[in-house]
This record gives sequence, C-alpha cells and structure tokens, in this order.
Amino acid sequence: MLSVKNLFITLFLILGTNAFAKTFPIPITPYISDYANLLDPETEARITEKLVKLRQTLDLEMTVVTIETRFDYGQFNSIEEFTGGLFNKWKIGVSARNDGVLILISHFDGEMRIEVGSSYGAIYDKRMGLVIQNHFIPYFKGNQLSKGIEAGVYETINRLQPTYDITDPKTLETTSLVTAIKRTTFWRTIEDKYMLFVFLGIITFLSFETRMRDILVGLRRCPNCNRRQLHRKRTIKKSRTGKERGKELIEAHCSSCNYNSMEHRSIPSVS
Repeated sequence: MLSVKNLFITLFLILGTNAFAKTFPIPITPYISDYANLLDPETEARITEKLVKLRQTLDLEMTVVTIETRFDYGQFNSIEEFTGGLFNKWKIGVSARNDGVLILISHFDGEMRIEVGSSYGAIYDKRMGLVIQNHFIPYFKGNQLSKGIEAGVYETINRLQPTYDITDPKTLETTSLVTAIKRTTFWRTIEDKYMLFVFLGIITFLSFETRMRDILVGLRRCPNCNRRQLHRKRTIKKSRTGKERGKELIEAHCSSCNYNSMEHRSIPSVS
C-alpha cells in the first residue's frame, strides 16, 4: 500500500508540474504566426510584404502573433508576462540594439500587447498604447479583426519610425542618415528627455548671450563694467592748422552700466 501511495503522490506531482509549466508557441514564419486564424490570406500577404520590406530597408524586425488564449501555454499572470517571455524566447530584434517589435493578440482573452525592445524607452510604450486604443480596438469592437490588425500594424510602423509617412502603406522609403540616427540608442535616450535638453539649451544660451552680443557688436570695452558696450562720440572744438594744434572732445557712454565720461584732447598740428 505504501508503494501505491507513493506512486499516486509521484503522479500527482508530475501532473501538477505539467499543469503549471509555462511554454510558448513555435513561430510559423518570422513575420506572422496566426494561431487564432484571425487573418484572411490576402491581408496576411499584404502585412507580410510590409514586414519583409521593413527588415530589408530599416533592418527592423517586427513580428505579429495571434493566439486563442495565453492559458493554452501555462498559468501566466498577465498578458505582459506572456508577451515579454515570448519576445525573449523568439529573440526578436537585433540583440546589440534591443530594437525588435512583437504585436500579440490573445483572441478569447480579449487582450493584446505591443512589446518593443528595451532601447526604445518609456515614450514608445506610451505610443504603442495609443496605437492599440485608436487603431486596433475600434476595428475589433466592430468584429473587423483582420482589418484592425492590418491598420494597427501600419500605424505601429509609423509610430516607431517618425520620419516615415506611410499613410499609403504600399510605400516604404529607403533609409536615410536622419533615420539611422533616430534608430540609435543615443537618440532614443535624448528623445525621452528632449524637454530637459531644451531647458538646458535655453539656460546655456542666456549665460553666453551677453558675451556673444558684445563680440558681435564690436564696441569698446567699458572701464567700469568691462563689457563691450562703450559708445564714443568725437566732437571737433578747434580745427588744427599747419602751425597750431586743434582741440576735440571725446564723450563716452556705456549702455550697460550708464557710465559716462568726457575727455578734452589736443589734435597735433599738420606737419
């Protein structure tokens, strides 16, 4: 009886472990894995064409996955946990840049998520949230699943690549230097903090503005405040001749500190 009891305990532990094991689907193609059969063949072909061109022109890996429910693959606590695990399992994107994109729709759970590589930063998580709310969900509510996925994929590309206008999704321009810069980790870092950089730029400009203006104006340096804001006026009081010296009055005024001075000078006679 003891051995039978131990056998049942062993079987229970094995079955319990399998019940809570977390697995992931295997990719059907590098571009689309439609396990929930939400896409008609024509739409899937169009989306695949765009994703292929996206990799060819921008070296950006984007994958679309649909499943019936995430609970088919284990007890995941959230759609975020499942999508993040699938993203890492499939190794989407270039690891050196951390720039892959995964669009996942869990049909019967009524959930979806757009997972982007860590190099994109928090601002892109917000952008993807807006894409879901404004481009996927309106079609899903009207039971236009295939059309919603297509529209959402195109808008996802648009939000990830701000230099591209793909209102007409048939066209994807070739990459440019500006786009290449915008795809770097450095650009994404400063893009998240662009207001901070603008503020620092304004402070820097104000700090050097007076010095720059002095240099550009080219006036004499004021003996009082040491700024190049000294305006001089020369008035001839007596013209010089061949035998006698002339006289002149030099008036100075600083527009920065209101310094004033008057100086009488003699003008050498004509030799």
